[in-house]
Amino acid sequence: MYRHIIDLVDSGIVVLNTEGAVVSWNGWMAERSGISEQDILGKDMIEAMPELDNSRIARAVFKALKFNSPSVLSAKLLKTSFPLFKKSISGRSRPSERLVQSIQIKPFVHDDGSHYCVISIFDISSADMREKVLRTQSGVLSTLVKDLQEKEHELRTLFENTQNGILIFDHQGTILSVNPAASTMFQPPEGAEVQLPHQHLFDLFADIEPQQLVDGISEEFMRSLLPMAGKEHEMMAQRADGTRFPVSVSANAIPHFGQPTRFFMFVRDITARKRAEEQLYRMARMDPLTGLCNRFSFSEVLANSVKRHAREQHTLSVFFIDLDRFKNVNDSLGHDAGDELLRQVGERLVECCRDSDTVSRWAGDEFVMLLPQQNQGRSSITVAEKILEAIARPFEVNSNQVYIHCSIGIAQFPDDGVEMERLIFCADQAMYQAKADGKGKFRFFTPAMNDRTLARLKTESELRLALQHNQFELYYQPQIDVAHGRLFGVEALLRWHHPERGIIYPNEFIGVAEECGLIGQIGQWVMVQAFETASRWHKREDSSLSMSINISPKQFQEGNLIYNVRNLIQSVGFPAERLVLEVTEGHFIDDAGESLNKLRTLRNLGVKIAIDDFGTGYSSLAYLRHLPVDILKIDRHFLQSAATDKTDASIVSVIIDLAHALELEVVAEGIEHLSQMDLLRMKGCDIAQGYYIGYPMCIDDLVDWYSSYKNLGCVN
Repeated sequence: MYRHIIDLVDSGIVVLNTEGAVVSWNGWMAERSGISEQDILGKDMIEAMPELDNSRIARAVFKALKFNSPSVLSAKLLKTSFPLFKKSISGRSRPSERLVQSIQIKPFVHDDGSHYCVISIFDISSADMREKVLRTQSGVLSTLVKDLQEKEHELRTLFENTQNGILIFDHQGTILSVNPAASTMFQPPEGAEVQLPHQHLFDLFADIEPQQLVDGISEEFMRSLLPMAGKEHEMMAQRADGTRFPVSVSANAIPHFGQPTRFFMFVRDITARKRAEEQLYRMARMDPLTGLCNRFSFSEVLANSVKRHAREQHTLSVFFIDLDRFKNVNDSLGHDAGDELLRQVGERLVECCRDSDTVSRWAGDEFVMLLPQQNQGRSSITVAEKILEAIARPFEVNSNQVYIHCSIGIAQFPDDGVEMERLIFCADQAMYQAKADGKGKFRFFTPAMNDRTLARLKTESELRLALQHNQFELYYQPQIDVAHGRLFGVEALLRWHHPERGIIYPNEFIGVAEECGLIGQIGQWVMVQAFETASRWHKREDSSLSMSINISPKQFQEGNLIYNVRNLIQSVGFPAERLVLEVTEGHFIDDAGESLNKLRTLRNLGVKIAIDDFGTGYSSLAYLRHLPVDILKIDRHFLQSAATDKTDASIVSVIIDLAHALELEVVAEGIEHLSQMDLLRMKGCDIAQGYYIGYPMCIDDLVDWYSSYKNLGCVN
C-alpha cells in the first residue's frame, strides 16, 4: 500500500539513508528524471545527479542527516534544482523545459533508531502554484527564523553564564570567541582583563611545546593534539603572568559545509579538585602528625627498593627505632607535649639521613628508616650512632627541656631477609634486643635473636595450653616474725608444671606472658588460688595467715585489677588487711600519677602494699615519704654478706631504720643462715623469709611444715 500511495502522489518522493544512498524513489521521480528506481536504489544521490554536488540542496541533505535539521527550498530562489523536466523522459531525449520546484527536506527517525532523510519535490511551474507555495514557504521560513532566534538566545545565555570556559577557534588554533568564564579563568589574580580573541590557543596551555607547532597547522594535526568527541583530558593552563593551573578540557569540531572546520573547547578549572586529591593522597600515605610517610607508603617503598636492589645486587639497611620512656612525657606533660616531641624526633631523624633515605613513623613512638645502597656495614653504624646522639640531645617542648633516648634495631638485605616483611620483622627483633641490653643502644639482627623469637612464640603457645590444662600451681614460702618466731604469713609463688621440661620458674615465662597479653589471666588465677588457700587455712588452723602476692607491672596497669581484688575479698570472705600486694619500684617510676591513685584505692580497701626488692630501683628518700605503702622488702643481695661485711650490714640497718621512721614494716628475704637471722634481730627487722626458715612448698607440705614448726615450740 505504501508503494502504491507514493507512486500515486503528484510530487517527487525520495528517501535517503545516513550515507546518502537512495532507499526509495517513486514513479513521479522516475518519470521526470529518466532514472528508474531500480537503477538508483542503493546509490549515492549526489553521484547519480552530479550537478547537485556542493549545492544548497546537498548542504540541506547533509544538515538533515547529520544535525537532524529540516529545510525548505524554492528553485525560484536557488541557482540549482533537481534535473527534472515537465514532460516525461523517454529514451535518451530530454525536454528542454525544466520544472520549477519547491523542495522540502526533512529528517526522519525510524522506530529502530535508524536515521533517514525524506525529500519532497513539488512542481510550481504555474503562477498559482508558485504563489501558493511561496506563501507556504514564507510561513515555514518565518517559523524557522523564530525557532532559530529562540535557539540562539538559549545558546547565548548558556554560553555567557556557564561556569566552564568555552573557547571557539579555527583549525590553525587562532581563538575566535570566548565566553566570560574563560576570560575570568585566564585573567591573572591581580592583572588587567585579558583579551583572548586573536590569541593563539596554544599560548594558553603549557603542555604543548613550541616545537610541536609547525607552520600551516592542519585540521588533522589539531584533532591529534586535543581530546575530541567529548573525551576529557587534564592539561596545565597558563595565564598571561606565567602562573599555571590544572584544567580538564574536552573539544569537538563545528563542521561548516565547504568551509574550514572550526572547533570549540570546554575548559574546567580543577585546582580545587587537585588540592583535595593531594590532601587525600597525603592522608592515605603520610603521617598527619610528623609529615613523614606512614606505614603503608613505607612498606610500598621498601618492597620496591628490595626488588631494585636484588636486580642490582646491592645491599640496604632497615632501622627500627623505638623511643625509650616516651610514656613518661605523655603522663607528665600531656599528650599535646608528646605529639610535639614526636614531631621534633621526626625532624631530627630526617636530619640524620641522606635525600635517598626514607623515614617513616611506623606506630606510636616507633619509627622505621630505609637506607638504600649500603655497601659497607660501617655506614649503618655511623648513621645509628648519629641518631642515638641526635635523640639524646634535649628537646624543647612547651618551655620544658625533655630528655629521652632511643633503641635501634638494624636488619640488612639480603643477609637477614629478601622480603619486605622479613626485614621489618628482623629489625624489630634487633630493637627489642637493644632494649633488653639496657636501652639507648643499637643492635644488628642475628640468627640467635630469631631463635629467641621462635622460643618465645613456642612458650606463648604452651602458656595458653597451660591455662587450659591447669598446669600451674602455687607454692608458699613461710614468713616469720623475727622478734617472736611465730608464723606471720606466706608469699605465694607461681610454678609451671611443664609436661616435658618439668617445673618452670616465673622468671622464665612471666615476660612472655606480659608480651602476649596472658598476664591478666595468669594473675587472676594466682589471686583466686591464693585467696582460697588463705581462707581454708583460716578455717582449719583457726588463725589468720597473711598472704603476699606478687603483681607484675603489666598486670598492675590493667584496668580491672582493683575490681578483681574487691570482688575476691567480698566473695571469698578473706580479711583485706591480711592481703599484701607486692609491687616493684618501677611501677611508680614509669607511671607515677596513675599508679599512685591505684595504690591509694587498694589501700582504701584495706589491702597492704609492699615494695619488693627495695634498694635496687630508683626511689629517693623524699619520694618514698609520699608513697602509699605499708611494707619494704629488703632485696636478698644486701643480706648475702651482711653478717660478715660491715658496709652491707650498715645498708640493712639504714633501710630498717628508714622504714621504721616512716612507720613501715620491714621484710627481709633470702635468709639462708642463722647469722643473718641474728643480725636481723639485732637491727630490729620485723619479718623474715628464706631457705633457713622454709623453702617454697605446696600447700600440703606447708601444713606438715607448720605442724613440725609448732612442735618445736616456735609458734605461740
